[in-house]
Amino acid sequence: MRRRQKQLVRVLALGLAVLLLLGTVVSIVFTHDHAHGEENRVADSFAIEAEFLEEAQALQIRQRLLYTNGTGQALDRVEFAVYGNMFRRQSALMYESDVWPDVFPQGNAVGGLEFSQVLFDGEAADWGMLDENELFMRVACDLEPGETGEFLFEYTILLTQNAASLGVGESDWRLRGFYVQPLKFEGGEFVATSPLQQTNYVYVGRADYTFSITLPERYLLAGPGEISSAGNGDGARAWTLSATGLRELCISFGMRWREYEAETASGTRLRVLASSRQGGPEALDTALAALEAYESWFGPLGWDVTIAQSDYALEPLALQGIIWADEDGLFNAMALRRALARQFFGYSAYAMPIEDAWLADSISAYVACLALKEAEGQDAFLDYLNSQIVPEAQYTLPGGLEVTTSAAIFTASEYESVVLGRGALVMHELCRAMGEESFLNGLRLFYEHGLAMDVVGEYDLVDALDNASGGSWEDFLTDWLFNVADYYVESYTLDYVD
Repeated sequence: MRRRQKQLVRVLALGLAVLLLLGTVVSIVFTHDHAHGEENRVADSFAIEAEFLEEAQALQIRQRLLYTNGTGQALDRVEFAVYGNMFRRQSALMYESDVWPDVFPQGNAVGGLEFSQVLFDGEAADWGMLDENELFMRVACDLEPGETGEFLFEYTILLTQNAASLGVGESDWRLRGFYVQPLKFEGGEFVATSPLQQTNYVYVGRADYTFSITLPERYLLAGPGEISSAGNGDGARAWTLSATGLRELCISFGMRWREYEAETASGTRLRVLASSRQGGPEALDTALAALEAYESWFGPLGWDVTIAQSDYALEPLALQGIIWADEDGLFNAMALRRALARQFFGYSAYAMPIEDAWLADSISAYVACLALKEAEGQDAFLDYLNSQIVPEAQYTLPGGLEVTTSAAIFTASEYESVVLGRGALVMHELCRAMGEESFLNGLRLFYEHGLAMDVVGEYDLVDALDNASGGSWEDFLTDWLFNVADYYVESYTLDYVD
C-alpha cells in the first residue's frame, strides 16, 4: 500500500536500534513482505515434561524437540529463542523503567533458565548463548534438507511474581515462552521479530505439542488442545495436554478456580476458570454469545478456548486457545469479545504481530463491535461506536502514527487509541461502504485463507474483500488507513445513526 516503503525504513531503523540496546549479536533479519512458504512443511513436535517446584517458584523441564529441516539447505546449527531469560537482567526487559512497578508489584526479582544438558540426536551438543542477555542460543547440528533431528534440553526455569505473560501470581502460574523455541529460517538466516512487551521475539510456524505435569489436587490446568488428568492417590493429579498445529504453547495452572463450561453449535468447547463467583458465569455467557456469532460468520474455530482468571492480567490477553483476565477483565465484555476475535484474526489468519499488528487487532476490535450488536442490538452498537470509537480520531497524535505503523513504535495508550480505536473506525467505514454481508464474507475468506497459509498480509485481506464483493477496495482501504484522522480533525459528536 502507499507510503509503506518510507514507513518501513523507519521501522527497520528503530527495530535495529532496540536490538542494539539489548546487546543482541545473533543473526537477525527483519522482513516485512513475508513469503507464504512452508505450507507443506512437516510440523515440528515438542514433548515437554515439567516437574512442579512450588516452594522454589520454579519448574524443572525436560524438553524434546523433533525438528525437521525445511529450509531447503544444509544446516550446521539451529538458533533458538530463550524468551524466559528476559527476567535475568533489567537490560533484557521489554518494559520501560517507569512501568516496572506495575509489571513487578512485589519488586523486580531475577528469573530465567538454567541449562543442565543439551543433546542433539542423543549426543552432547556444542551450544552457547548468542547475546549478553542470553535471549538467543545456538545449538550445533548436522541436518540435511528434509532431515529430522531430535534436540533435548534439560533446564530449570525460575519464575518471578509479575504482571507479564510469564510468571507467578498469588494463585496462578502463567506460562508463555517458557520453553526453548526454534527461530524461523527465512532468506538464508534465522529470523526474529523486534521485541515488544505484548508479544515475544519468536516468529514461528505451527507445531505439535504434548505437555505433562503433576500438580497438587487444588490446582487445575488450562491451555489449548485436549487435557486429561488422573489422580495418583497421594493428593496430586498427573495432567497431560496434547495439541496440534499451534503457533506456540501457552498454558496456566491455578488454585481456587471454579470451572464453568459450554459448547458452541459447531462443537468448540469453551471453559471459564474463575475464582470470582459472579465473574465466571457472566464471562461464560458473554464469551459463548460472541464465539457463536464468530463461528456463524467465519466458520468453526478449530480449537477449544479457556478463559482463565489471573491475578495480575490487566486486561484480557488473547493467546492461542487461552485468554488471561483478572477479575475486572471477566466483566469487561468488549475486551473479552475482542480477545475471542483474535483467536480467528491473530492465530488462524496469522499476521506478523509487530509489523502488521493492525491486521489482527483493528479487525478484532471492530468484529467485537459487531458481536455487541448481535448480543445487545443496534442501539447499543451505535452508542458504543459514537462514545468509544469515534472520539479516538478527534485529536492529533504526535509522531505521525498511523493504523499500519509497526507496533514496536507505539506506547500502550497510543496503540489503544490508533490501532484499536481508529483501526476499528476504518473497518466500520469499510463495512458501511461494502455492506455488512459482503464485509463479513470478505473476513471469512481472509480467515479461511489464513488456515492454509503460514503468514497473511494486507494484500490477502484486499483480495478477500474483492472476491467477496466483486469490487476493488484497495484504494478505499488505503485512503482510510492513512487519512482517518483527517476526516475527524474537528471535535464534534458524530452521530452514526440507523
